Formats: sequence, C-alpha cells, structure tokens
Amino acid sequence: MNKPIVANPIVLTRFGWPLESALDLLAEIGFARIELCRADLDGWTTPQLRAQLADHIADLGMTMAGLNVPDADDFQSIDSPSEVPAVVASLKRDVDLAVDLRADYLLTWEGRVPLAITSADRHGWLLDATVDLFQQTIQHAESRDIDVVVEVHPFTLGIDVDWLIKLIDRVNSNRFGVAYDSCHYAVGSPDNYVNVIDQLGPRIKAVHLSDSDTTSSELHFPPGRGCLDMDAIVAALRRINFQGDLMVDTWLYPAPRRALREGFAYIQEALS
Repeated sequence: MNKPIVANPIVLTRFGWPLESALDLLAEIGFARIELCRADLDGWTTPQLRAQLADHIADLGMTMAGLNVPDADDFQSIDSPSEVPAVVASLKRDVDLAVDLRADYLLTWEGRVPLAITSADRHGWLLDATVDLFQQTIQHAESRDIDVVVEVHPFTLGIDVDWLIKLIDRVNSNRFGVAYDSCHYAVGSPDNYVNVIDQLGPRIKAVHLSDSDTTSSELHFPPGRGCLDMDAIVAALRRINFQGDLMVDTWLYPAPRRALREGFAYIQEALS
C-alpha cells in the first residue's frame, strides 16, 4: 500500500461546516486526495463551476479522487428489469459530474435488497439486471476515463460476497470493482469482515478505513475507538497487495476533527 490518503469533507459539512472551511482543515491535516459527495455540490451548478471547485482543491495542494453518490434517490433498489434504463441514465449523469470535477472514479452502490425477494431471484433475474446496469454504465464511464466502484453496505446486495463476486466478474472490466468499507462489513458480516478482503482480492478498488462497534450501520469510528481488529484489516490489505485509494472514513462520528486527525495518523503509521 503506497497511496496518498483520501478524505471526504461530508464528515464535516454534515455537521454544518461550510465546504471551504472543511477543505481548509483537510489540507491542514495533510490529506492529499478528496472524495466529494453530491450533497456538497449544491451551488456548483455548471460544469465550469465544478471545474473551479477542482481548481480550488488543487490550489490547496490536493487532488480529486472520486465522486460519492450511494443512497441516491434515483437508485435505491431494482425491483424489476424494466427499472434498469432509468438507473443507467442517472449513473451516466453522475459519471459526467465526476468528469467535471476531474475525479478518477464514481462511487455508487449495487442497490438495496428488495423486500421479500427469494434467493433464487436474487441470484437470478436480479443479478442479471444488475450486471446489465453496470455493463451499460461502465461502457459510458470508460469512454470518459472514469472508474466505477460500488460501496457495499450492510443492507445492500453485495454483503453476500458470492453475489458480489459474480457481479464484478460478469461485468468484467478492470475499471469496475468494490470499495471495502470496514465499518459496513463489520456490521453486515461481523464474523467475516477480515476474511472478505482475501475473498475479494483484486476486486477491491478502494478502501474506506474506520473502526466500528459492529452494530451501528453508518457510525464510523476512528481507528482504535471501536472494537475491530484494525491490524488484521491492514495485514489483509497487504496480503492482497492493495494499491487503490485509501480513505479515512469518519461518517457520523460526532467529533469529526478529532476523528480525522486520529484516522490520518493511524493510516500514516500503517503505510510506513
């Protein structure tokens, strides 16, 4: 692992910080890469303005990593193959936003598990529809030099690792893969959150590193503040020779400045 450390200002702006102030703090701490959420693009309404936002980030000595759009209103779950075209159109628009920001990847998700779906349907028509969705999306993304990465949550389809592996392998693009979020996997698969790294291997394109209490789905603790075996997670990432983007994720932690500093220090030490 030898990558600049990524941060997302949403962990500050969701507590009321202006985006400018959040970016200033991240630069001061020493982060080199920024992942933005679509919620922080309010006001940046044109391609020209979004390019100026990327310029501002560069002026602070950082570069754009990705655009984060999971849990979007226009993509919650696929309840029928007929819904695929609308979701593809939405993801293509998000790819274009990522291009405006000079980002390297679009981070989305693979969809919530629909209510009352059978295992046969989950691994049958729903898997087929999701493969179709991302094959169409990745075709557009590749034409615009953007990667597409799905962030698995405890309640999304990919928490079933076999299902996720089938999805990634069938989409069959080296520009498509999964973001390993240690908090999400610790909640959704508390007995397997380390082993899943070895199972997924090179399919992991990005990592959101945080600690967890293994019960709070979206509460991301800084390393050492939860109960995860963080050293085992880092060791597993070394085993698979992970070389992607590595982000400090402190989403919803109520002391974000402290969490960011602690997370940055932990990853610096791990990378050394």
